[in-house]
Amino acid sequence: MSTRNPTIYFQHIPKTAGTSVRIWLKSHFGNHFCDAGIADELVRIQPQELDQYQVFAGHFHSYLAQFVGPDLTVFTVLRNPLMRTFSHWHEVRRTAQHPHHARVSGQSFVEFVQDDQNRVMIEDYQARYLARLSINMRAVASRFSADELSGFALAEALEQASLQVTKPVLARSARETLAAMALVGVCERLHEFLVGVSGLLKLPAPTSNEIPQANVTMTTELGELPPATLAKLQELTQVDHELYEICKARRGNVAAPDALRSSA
Repeated sequence: MSTRNPTIYFQHIPKTAGTSVRIWLKSHFGNHFCDAGIADELVRIQPQELDQYQVFAGHFHSYLAQFVGPDLTVFTVLRNPLMRTFSHWHEVRRTAQHPHHARVSGQSFVEFVQDDQNRVMIEDYQARYLARLSINMRAVASRFSADELSGFALAEALEQASLQVTKPVLARSARETLAAMALVGVCERLHEFLVGVSGLLKLPAPTSNEIPQANVTMTTELGELPPATLAKLQELTQVDHELYEICKARRGNVAAPDALRSSA
């Protein structure tokens, strides 16, 4: 391991403005920034190569410590679950290599929500990315060929595994993860979040105009949803809503650990 301590980890939950954060971090850390963005890419990096990186930003759930050690400065961004789900649907429809593209590409957003095969991409998705489960990511990855990893097999396996966790266990683990983070922001206040991160990492604070706008979905396209669809979304994302509202209510860049613990 490198003597740089601690390693910096932006725990990127899909469709939470994380691509913009990744670009901003890369602009400051250059070659010390690991370009791997998903678990399938991370596991293909040789252990000795990981030593050269100071900053990781990707969809690695809570398992990065298995690869780089436990001394991590971690931060993340949460998003309104309805907006995140809409953005996820839009992303799957336009990404031909996504494992669920063939089915989802022909679905409206209402159909996407009502199709139980899509629960893996909807149900308390943010909490599932935060929860720390008894999973050895390298062991799971060893089940797949290089071609399968190129098709996001590991990412899909991790998401399917977390779908089996009961809501009380999921909520407790996600809250513990958030409470231990250095910073937690919300998508709607991304500039405020990055100002906080810049202070944490001793970087120049960005102006609002300097924040990259990458991989953005126009949520104004959402329109009015049928009551049954809204009700199902609220049911499927109950834990995510609770976490998001706790973090959104806390002005500034700290996730309010006491509030997170008291909600458990």
